[in-house]
Amino acid sequence: MSVTESASMTAAVRNRPRWTVIVVGMSFAAGAAAVFLLIVGTAGGQRLDRQVFQAAKSAQDGIPVPDVLRLDIMTNPLMWISVAAAILLTGNVVRQPLFTAATLAVPVMCIVAARTLRLEVLERPQLDQDVPWPTANTFPSGHVAGAMGIALSLLLVAPSWMRLVGVVPCAAWVALVSRDIMGEGWHRLSDVAGSVLLAAAIVSLFAAVFVVGGRRIRGFTLVSTLVGGPVATTVIVLALDSRPYGVLTGVLAATVAVPMTVFVCAISQTPNCSRDRERRTSRFRVCHAHCLELSARATTHVRSMITTIRSPNRKKCGNEVHIECRRNDTEQ
Repeated sequence: MSVTESASMTAAVRNRPRWTVIVVGMSFAAGAAAVFLLIVGTAGGQRLDRQVFQAAKSAQDGIPVPDVLRLDIMTNPLMWISVAAAILLTGNVVRQPLFTAATLAVPVMCIVAARTLRLEVLERPQLDQDVPWPTANTFPSGHVAGAMGIALSLLLVAPSWMRLVGVVPCAAWVALVSRDIMGEGWHRLSDVAGSVLLAAAIVSLFAAVFVVGGRRIRGFTLVSTLVGGPVATTVIVLALDSRPYGVLTGVLAATVAVPMTVFVCAISQTPNCSRDRERRTSRFRVCHAHCLELSARATTHVRSMITTIRSPNRKKCGNEVHIECRRNDTEQ
């Protein structure tokens, strides 16, 4: 095998984890498109969406909800300042300043993408015959996309152990905020699901660009995270939510927790860019020092060989000159 083939194979192996995150992100994007086509784009899907929406709105009438779980939290400047401070603080801990600064824009990117799709690109067809009046397009939700973007950004800059611990409370918060958005009559279930998948796709592709990772999780830890994350989130959300119609709450919890858990497991399979760079730099320095040492040894050896070769010649040349001088003296 040649050196070029070996280097290309090594690069392919190193880029394999990045492609894992890219494939996961594209799967999230395909899931968001499927939600729009199968639910918003069909008569049966619109009918089911309307029934769930009406049930969620009637279940919330007269029930107080904490401010931190209401949709108004998404427009609270204090919340955004706190999130920015948390991202910057965690980013300084993991020592990735450029990546941390770019992560601040991720929730805004999710909101802008959701609003652009809802207002400029997508149109909701009128397929539900039980609704005689035209309905505006509400897919996807900017509030849910922003909440999901905030949660994923915090998990993105966090260390590996903190991601595994924080995925459940982050998913529970997004699910409860989404539940309040539906209860207030702002969005349907399809809007929430599409927004969750859209934000997950955006953050996944962002993570693939920066090759964000950390300590890899495998085996039992990976399986327990994929299974235990959504289950624990659903249990916590059902325990905290005092509103009736718990089936919807459980569905929302699973809708948020599954993509978020898959995202955490996907980026945990990717090597950390800063640590990998430090390892490459240290290896280069060691290799460079070793090469300099070998070069110095080779130079010393060559010089000693040259000196050894020249010494007999000089001695021989001196003897010949001395003999020639004696001959001249004798002849005279």
